[in-house]
Amino acid sequence: MRLDDICLVNSDVTASDDFYRLDLGFERRMRNVRFVDFVFESGPRLAMWMRPSIAETVGAVYPSSPGLPFRVTVGDGDDVSRVVADPDGFATVLTVGSPRITMLELAVSDVARTASFLSMLGFDPAPEHGDIAFEGGGLPIVLRPLSDVPLPDAAAPDGWTRNGGHVMLAIELDTGDAVDGAHDELVARGLQLSGPPALYEWGARSTYAVDPDGFIWEIYAWVEEPR
Repeated sequence: MRLDDICLVNSDVTASDDFYRLDLGFERRMRNVRFVDFVFESGPRLAMWMRPSIAETVGAVYPSSPGLPFRVTVGDGDDVSRVVADPDGFATVLTVGSPRITMLELAVSDVARTASFLSMLGFDPAPEHGDIAFEGGGLPIVLRPLSDVPLPDAAAPDGWTRNGGHVMLAIELDTGDAVDGAHDELVARGLQLSGPPALYEWGARSTYAVDPDGFIWEIYAWVEEPR
């Protein structure tokens, strides 16, 4: 399974576009009134989707509680150059090297439960990144116990996003039929989804799930020209 997008639930698509495109120099791929995303040389994209639109799309399973901390690292070096916060308070760790997302860390309340959830979605373990890491298709998804992510020290930002905002992790499949098949398989395994896959006005056939810690997951395929 491959993670295609890390999508931040934001409040102002124009402010996000200006920050990531103009301040950070990321390459914009697509922009409309509700959504913007940025593409790198390889690996997943970084996207923003306005909260009213994504909440309506995800429907009744959209999380009512604040989101748990997570950390996104961009760059293929080991040395941190800086930690930045966007207009919504989402943090990004920038390292030296070519800009691409190289790690996603999720703070979770029950590591074993989330590991089981990721296995259910079809992600394979990535033992080279630790006992609680999964291969996301070009980057590791690393699980951290919530108790190991302390409150931040304002004088020493660590890059964890703690603004209570939500993130959606998108899995792109090749066809709409593949989305339908994945939905049926996950329902058979006991996963609660937003509903049967549907064709949305922007050209994707999608279904949505929320894991026990409030991280949103999208399973989709482009079936029409993206818009």
